[in-house]
Amino acid sequence: MGAFSWAHILVLLIIVGVIVALLVLAARSWRRRGIDPTIGLTLTVSALAALFGVVAAIIVLVGSLMDTQLHITIPVSPFWPTLPPGTTISGTTATLAQGGFVEADVWVEGASSGARVLWGIGQALGALVPAAIAGLIAVACFQLLRGAAFAPVVARMAMITAVVVLVGGMASGIMSDIAGSMVSHELLAWTGATGGTGDPNDDPLQNWPMATSSFTLPLWPIGAGLGFAALAAILRYGTRLQKDTEGLV
Repeated sequence: MGAFSWAHILVLLIIVGVIVALLVLAARSWRRRGIDPTIGLTLTVSALAALFGVVAAIIVLVGSLMDTQLHITIPVSPFWPTLPPGTTISGTTATLAQGGFVEADVWVEGASSGARVLWGIGQALGALVPAAIAGLIAVACFQLLRGAAFAPVVARMAMITAVVVLVGGMASGIMSDIAGSMVSHELLAWTGATGGTGDPNDDPLQNWPMATSSFTLPLWPIGAGLGFAALAAILRYGTRLQKDTEGLV
């Protein structure tokens, strides 16, 4: 391993050490204030995560619409580069049987406005999903510290999170797939080519990936959204029980 790699590992260890030190200091601060440090740390981290998620969503959306180059993942037909005739390689221990690359992470100039909008919204929604979950955790911890674990706002936040996860998670995957498929055809679907060596056995486009469309219906948001909806129902039930208990006292 070269010095460059060791430098990266050292920087990573320093960053991790700083984060751990900050968490320890924050935990001690919460403890001195008579607050459970676990709840306090969870509140702090989740609130920051929710904030960063919202900021990331805005940055991704604006960048997709305004930058001259679009950073996007596009699908391609199963593709494997072909070596020039007479080329042999050594040192490999496995042989490709079938398949190949099915997507590419690229920077594209000249992508259509429709693809930019769909990709930007899809990626922004993808960033908002974990932000909503982090926001729910922050609200729940804040109310718990106030001694109101079953406050109505927690149940409402849980239902909002359920909608964001269900709609945002599915829309993010579908819109991103549509945008990637659009750019795949805009970038790779050629209608003519010139050049080459003139040798009929030498195809100048043999290493050119073919455009394709790929659409996947994400199912995880359905289960996750229903889970948060069930949590909202449980919290509402807990709120009613708490009110009934207070009425008996």
